[in-house]
Amino acid sequence: MKRFIPLILDALLAALCTFLLLFTLVRYYISAAAGLAAGITGGLAAGAAAYIYISLRQKRNTAISAGHAGAEKLAAHLAILGNDGAKKLIAQCVNGTADEFVENDTEIFAVECKFEPASTDDLVPLLRVQTPKKKRFICASATPACADFAAAAGIELVCADELYEIVKQADKLPEKYLWEGKKRTKFITLVKQRFTKKLCLPSFWSGAALLFFSYFTYYPVYYIIFGSLLLVLCAAAAVFGKKKSA
Repeated sequence: MKRFIPLILDALLAALCTFLLLFTLVRYYISAAAGLAAGITGGLAAGAAAYIYISLRQKRNTAISAGHAGAEKLAAHLAILGNDGAKKLIAQCVNGTADEFVENDTEIFAVECKFEPASTDDLVPLLRVQTPKKKRFICASATPACADFAAAAGIELVCADELYEIVKQADKLPEKYLWEGKKRTKFITLVKQRFTKKLCLPSFWSGAALLFFSYFTYYPVYYIIFGSLLLVLCAAAAVFGKKKSA
């Protein structure tokens, strides 16, 4: 219920902004009756679309954030554990054996678990192996040059996110990670944090006030333009904006 109340309120706010916007514009250029019809129709459509979009985004973001955080923790865990320990874990996940490489009936895995991105040189030992098995290289991340070289050499990279899914599906995720990471605030995150739902109410009241006064002023166009922009900002913040963290 705690998730649905904000969802419904955001959808209603988007619907109300659309109603006010369409009603004012159509009323100004056509008639009040046409404006009312356009506002109701557009508001209902916008509210429904906002509800569906926000609901899907919530589910997707929850899954992505959980998976990505888990992948980062697992990559750090394996880097600290070392390649030998990582090989044993991966061998259990793919029903294989662990020696210099991890192998099963159809695949051979080179494992290079470290904090730094894998380089082209790290691929060389696997490249030297003569085998009909599919070659896969496991790492936390890889440089662009390494990725290009791997593609050209027919080696499939298995980076942190995909590795996490492999270990998770095998039900071999560690009960306790050796290091769970430290939260970092990236620059792009700081920029996105400026566009939050906190913008909704100030934008709504300012925009609604300008549209209201446009009914009485001798120069309504300017009021309608700026009021409409503020309502668009309000609706966009309600649908796309992030929640302001406490």
